[in-house]
Order: sequence, then structure tokens, then C-alpha cells
Amino acid sequence: MTRQLSFQEADLSIILPGTWVSVPLAGDETARNQIAAFVKKQVGMNDRLARVRRDAREQLIGMAAAAKEAGAFRVGLSLEILPGVPFPAAMVMDFSPWPPTAAGDDGDLAARLARAFPEAEQLDLDAGPAARSSDVAQLKVGAETTQDVKLEYWLPVPDGSRLLHVTVDVPSPGDPLLYTELFDAIVDSVRWTPVS
Repeated sequence: MTRQLSFQEADLSIILPGTWVSVPLAGDETARNQIAAFVKKQVGMNDRLARVRRDAREQLIGMAAAAKEAGAFRVGLSLEILPGVPFPAAMVMDFSPWPPTAAGDDGDLAARLARAFPEAEQLDLDAGPAARSSDVAQLKVGAETTQDVKLEYWLPVPDGSRLLHVTVDVPSPGDPLLYTELFDAIVDSVRWTPVS
């Protein structure tokens, strides 16, 4: 199942495949209750899992607080990429100013992105020019080791005044190139809501 999500606070929509949950960033009691309800649904109510529920709840609350402090307007967690196929991923979206290295307003947003992020791969998406950086690291969980794919995208907003910054974290043993292609397609689904 694929669905399009619109974010009025950001004047954009994005298409996310599978099942995603939006983590509330308000930081108030209502947000804490929503996170607690989500954790109960995902982990279950077995008494033996009380510590797992508590740890997961506190991690999500901490992540939401850190994301809000960093200026994020949305944090999404992927639960499944297809029905019955679990797919852990986190995606954080915020707006950021152009870095000083992007100086110059010649109207060529792709050229500004290349100056701003010379080490990043420059993408020509249907959503417009974008820059992507990627990193694959080893993640150790107990005795197990897996890889952690981290992606960052920068897309100019339509008037070119700032950048949509999308950070993706995918802890998974699969092929990093496949995850990169998947999130390239997700980021390419960004559409801007016309301002009336």
C-alpha cells in the first residue's frame, strides 16, 4: 500500500510506500500518550515486555524531542514496506538555510546545490534538483552486527529561499544501493503545494 501524505505546515506532499507512523513532535502529554499507545500496539501487552515497552517509549520520546529541537516538522517511522515485510527506517524532515558555500543567486538552483554540497551526489529529480549524501556504517546490537545506511537529501523550495532537508536512517543487512534507490524515489515524490 502506498499513500500520499500532505504536510500543511510545510506546503508539501510526499508518497510513502507501505506502512509508516508519524511521531508527534509536540512534546506535551498528548504526544507522550500517542507514542505510548503506538508502542503498546507494536510491542504488545505481555507483562514480560514491560521493560521493552518502556525503553522503546523513552527512545521515541527522546528522538521526537531532539528532532523538534533541531527544527524538524515531521518524523516518520516505517513499519512495513509491503504487507508482512517489516522494514525499519526513520525519516526526519526539516528546513535549513543555504550554507555560505552556495553564495550567489544566479537562479540556477542545481549549480547552487553543487556549490553548497560538492561532496554530495547531484540528482536531477522530477521534484527538481537535489543533492544526496550517503554513508554505510556497521551497527552492533548485542552480539549481532548489521549495517546502518544513512542518507541525507537537500531540495530547494520552489522560491529557492531555503532547503528541504530529509535525513533517512535504515538499519538493515540488505543491499545499500537498493535502499538508496528506494529513498531516491520517495524523495522524488515530493510535490509542493501552490501558495494561494
